[in-house]
Amino acid sequence: MYPRLGLASLVLAALFGTASTHPLPAQAPPTDGADLLARVRASGLESATDRITVFYPKGQTDRALEARTRVQEALAFFADSLGVAPELSLAVLDRGHWERLGIQQPYGIPGVDGVPPVAFLPATDDGLAATDALSIAAGVGDSARRLLAAAGTDWTTAASSHVALVGLHELGHALVDAYGIEVRSRWLNEWLATYAGYTFMRAHRPREALVWEGVLHGFRDAARPAHRTLAAFDRLYFGVGALNYVWYQARFQQQVQAVHAQHGLDFLRQVRAGFPRGSAPVTSADEVLTRLERIAPGFSAWAATMR
Repeated sequence: MYPRLGLASLVLAALFGTASTHPLPAQAPPTDGADLLARVRASGLESATDRITVFYPKGQTDRALEARTRVQEALAFFADSLGVAPELSLAVLDRGHWERLGIQQPYGIPGVDGVPPVAFLPATDDGLAATDALSIAAGVGDSARRLLAAAGTDWTTAASSHVALVGLHELGHALVDAYGIEVRSRWLNEWLATYAGYTFMRAHRPREALVWEGVLHGFRDAARPAHRTLAAFDRLYFGVGALNYVWYQARFQQQVQAVHAQHGLDFLRQVRAGFPRGSAPVTSADEVLTRLERIAPGFSAWAATMR
């Protein structure tokens, strides 16, 4: 859900931004993403390594290990089911380290950047992703609140806790790349990253899947987007503005759920066959939808509502 920074990086950077109309840059801000892992290693952070390494400030061990466990479970899931194990490190950062490492997006907005990739998450609950979710509480409808209640939580709690789940979307970006899916469309790259993370949550963390659904449903309720088309998203990306960006992500999730109900994990296999790396890149928006429609009928009808 967040834009990905860096050259060929695709991070999930701006799910939320400051409340309502805070503008985000029309293009990813310049950052020396290629050496992000080297800078993280040299930053004085503590670290813990199992299948992957997580870096974190002193006093944030529990939060860091929780994030690592979640992503490691997802890595094992995709290794078993798809035979792919993307390389990824995690950095759970406080405000000071966030700024010293030169991360361009505001504190609290997760992302993934670098070669090899590093997914970064906030170490505290006072970042923009959490505070913006809290700011729209009055517009969240009953359906979203029922989803959260089924997960044993409420909007106030989920506004903060859901931010940790974004790490699975970041892993989704790394997975799509490592799996050999060739996509030039910004909206489809974001959509596929969410599909991967959601597929894992549905299989192994169903309560977290409900939290994810509920929060994004809430943003569908509360956001009032100026931009609605897939063409605008591909042209402007996170330049559409913070809450408008989240609205897009929430609409992507709506279609993710519909496709997942019919195709499950096999959808990713079919997308790789339909968009294989090494083939001529698909640059036509109409052709992207045509290929998706062959795989999962309903994409064209969904896209028609994005206006």
